[in-house]
Amino acid sequence: MRSMMSKMGFNERWIKLIMGCVSTVTYQIKVNGEYTTRIHPQRGLRQGDPLLPYLFILCAEGLSAMLQKAEAEEKIKGFCICGGASRVNHLFFADDSLILMQSRYNDAFELRRILSIYERVSGQVINKDKSSILFSPNSGTQVKGQIRGILGISQEAKMRNT
Repeated sequence: MRSMMSKMGFNERWIKLIMGCVSTVTYQIKVNGEYTTRIHPQRGLRQGDPLLPYLFILCAEGLSAMLQKAEAEEKIKGFCICGGASRVNHLFFADDSLILMQSRYNDAFELRRILSIYERVSGQVINKDKSSILFSPNSGTQVKGQIRGILGISQEAKMRNT
């Protein structure tokens, strides 16, 4: 979190304030009408903390910037929704991410590199067991297998006919 905010240009005083909120959290649980001793979590904020959505947005902004930079440098290629429109390579929904890119080996290696940096810098870990890949019907079986292997994501989503 600290390195993400620093990289985004936040003032050091602000970073110290936020890190103080993250690193000084304690909890108490009420059991049979009595509070337990204070619990000091080892990994910072937890789900339900009111500060969490804002900190997640900061981290997601860092991921967004890395994906946009990779697109600008032509290291990944997103999708153009219609002629003349900008390419789209990601969409974020609350705490879910949708990465859009073409089924090319170099793109998969670059995405893996970006996600590795994101995990290291933000402290968030991508749950590959809950992740899936959706390929276009034009993607060959060999390409699908190799890209799943590069990204370490085994689950392939299937398109539904509507």
